[in-house]
Amino acid sequence: MTVLAYQDFLQTASQKLSDSHNIGRRNAVLVVNFERLAELDGVLGFAMVDEIIRKISWQLRDSLNPEDLVGVTGRYQISCLLVDLLTDAHAMLAAHKILRILMHPFVSGRRSIVLAARIGVAVSNRDDHTLDQLMSNASLAIRQARLEQEPIKLFVAEMEDPLLLQIDLWSDLGNAIETRELYLSYQPQISTTSGKIESTEALLRWNHPNRGPIRPDKLIQVAEGTELMSKLTLWVFHTALRECSEYRKAGLDAGVSINFSADDLRDPELPELVLQGLSLWGVPPGNVTVELTETAVMENHVGTLDTLHKLKDTGLRLAMDDFGTGYSSMARMLDLPLDEIKIDMVFVKHMTTRRTHDRIVDSMINLAHRLNLSVVAEGVEDFATYERLRALGCDMIQGYFIGKAMPLPELIEAVVNQSPKFLKMTLQDSADN
Repeated sequence: MTVLAYQDFLQTASQKLSDSHNIGRRNAVLVVNFERLAELDGVLGFAMVDEIIRKISWQLRDSLNPEDLVGVTGRYQISCLLVDLLTDAHAMLAAHKILRILMHPFVSGRRSIVLAARIGVAVSNRDDHTLDQLMSNASLAIRQARLEQEPIKLFVAEMEDPLLLQIDLWSDLGNAIETRELYLSYQPQISTTSGKIESTEALLRWNHPNRGPIRPDKLIQVAEGTELMSKLTLWVFHTALRECSEYRKAGLDAGVSINFSADDLRDPELPELVLQGLSLWGVPPGNVTVELTETAVMENHVGTLDTLHKLKDTGLRLAMDDFGTGYSSMARMLDLPLDEIKIDMVFVKHMTTRRTHDRIVDSMINLAHRLNLSVVAEGVEDFATYERLRALGCDMIQGYFIGKAMPLPELIEAVVNQSPKFLKMTLQDSADN
C-alpha cells in the first residue's frame, strides 16, 4: 500500500477500473480539495504545504481498504479510488470518515492547522465508469458543494456544471443588456404615518429565453467581478430613472430605490455617471435612493468611502440594505453618509410571534433614529406586523401586504385605477384611528 503520484494514480486507477474483475462492479472516486492551503503557501512556504498534503495522504491511505487507491492529483487535491462497493451509501460513508479525520487539527511543528476540505463523490454506473469521467463528476460535485456551502456532495446525473453554466449565462447576460431582454419590477414602499407610497424599489428581472426566469442573486453573481457589472448597473440606473419619471408623470408622486454593488463603489467614475443620469432623466436627486448591501458599505476598500461621500454630494439618498444580516461595525457606521437602513425580512417576518425578533427590530429602529436615519422594514406580509412596526416608529414598510413587485405598465395601471393592491385606503384608515 502506498500513496501514488499524479500520473501513477491515473494509470493505476484506470487499469483497476478496466480490469475484468472490476467491470460491472460498483466503484467510486472521491476528490478531496483543500481550500485553505493556498493561503498557507505564502505563510508556511511551498515545501511545508507539500509535506502537509503528503502526510494527510498517508492518513487517508491508512483509513481505507487495502485494495483502494490514494493519490495526490493536484496542488491542493487528493483523490481516492474505492473499488467493489456494496452500495452508493458506502462511498458516502467513506467520505464522511475522511472528513472526520480532516476535522482534527494537523500538527506542524508548534502549529495546529485546521484544514477546510470539500469532498466530491462520484459513483460509477453503466454510462460513466471511466476514470476520466468519474474524476470529472467528482470535481463537479465539489464545485456544487462550494456553491451550497456543504462539505460533501454526491454527483447526480441531473447536476449541471456550475462553471459552464456561469460561462453560458455571462455570455447571454451581455447580449441581454444590449437587446433589452432585461426589465425592472417595482415594489412599493409606503409611509407608516401617511399610508402613501413614498418610493418604490427597482428590482432587476431576467426571463432567459431558454432557461426561464433567472434568480436576481444568480444574475448578480454572474456579473460581479467582471466588466458586465458596470454595464448592468448603468442599465438599471438609467432604466429606473426613466421609468420613475414615467410613473411620476402618471400621477405617482414617489421616488425610486436602486441597488448598487460593492463592485460599483470601487469605480471612481461612478459619481460622474450618476450625475449624468440624473440630468438626463430629470428626476430630483432627493427622490433617488441608492441601496447598498451591508457587506458593500462595510468593506474597507480604498476609495469606497470617498465614492459614498461623492454620491451623497450629488443629492442622492444612501441606504444600507439587509441591515442586521452582515457584520456592521458601529465605528464604521459613524463614517458612512447614510440616510436610511432597511431591516431585513428575516427579522420582520416573525416579529409578531417571536419576542426576540420583535426586540431586535425595536433596537434597530431606535439605533437608526438616534443616528438620524430613517428606517424601512422589508418583508411585511400581514396587518399585525404592519401595526407593530407603526407602533415602534418604523418610517416605511414594503412587502406583499402592500404589494408585490410589478413591471412599470402594471404599476401605472394600478396607480391610475387606484388599485387596492397597495391597501392604501386600509392603511390610511388605520393611521387615522
